[in-house]
Amino acid sequence: MAITNGYCTLAQIKAEMRIGTNDTADDTRLELAVAAASRQIDAHCGRRFWQDGTVKAREYFPEDYLTCTVDDISTTVGLIVAVDDDDDGTYETTLTLDTHFILLPTNAGDEVPVRPFTELRIVDTDGGASFSPGNARPNVRVTAKFGWPAVPDDVTKACLIQASQLFKASDAVFGAAQFGEAGVALRVQARLNPMAEALLEAYARPRVA
Repeated sequence: MAITNGYCTLAQIKAEMRIGTNDTADDTRLELAVAAASRQIDAHCGRRFWQDGTVKAREYFPEDYLTCTVDDISTTVGLIVAVDDDDDGTYETTLTLDTHFILLPTNAGDEVPVRPFTELRIVDTDGGASFSPGNARPNVRVTAKFGWPAVPDDVTKACLIQASQLFKASDAVFGAAQFGEAGVALRVQARLNPMAEALLEAYARPRVA
């Protein structure tokens, strides 16, 4: 199989596990472990770190007349923001970046790692631009490449740790201790490895209790 939207490569996981590049016996199992670990990371963080290959359209209910929280927007290239003025399901008014609205966080592009934009903020209030929070339908349509500009190093390392654990535990019986090399007990776990979880802490969206 091929790894789709994984947070590390086959070469990286083999290097992490000290498996020679010419040893291909477990390549399929390794790729599956990477894919599974990557999706575990998505679920844990409440977001995903791979970038859309092409622009996609998503629709949102704004918080108020000036603010709309959106999914991670990775780049302004291809970005289109339109609003439904009369709640008929047609997004007839296109807003212009830096004229009608800005993207927040303001300094997302200067962060290390570079972070995505997560909010639209109306700035042209005198010109009549606004969102409509009272609409029955989603008022804002955003066409963009969603995700992150690049996979952060912390996420790659967390994926390597988690994928290694999944690979080693794949032969274990769920909930039962198994002994691997050097008598180290392995156990299938429903949650992320604690070290992987710590690496991801800064990237996880707040959870609603």
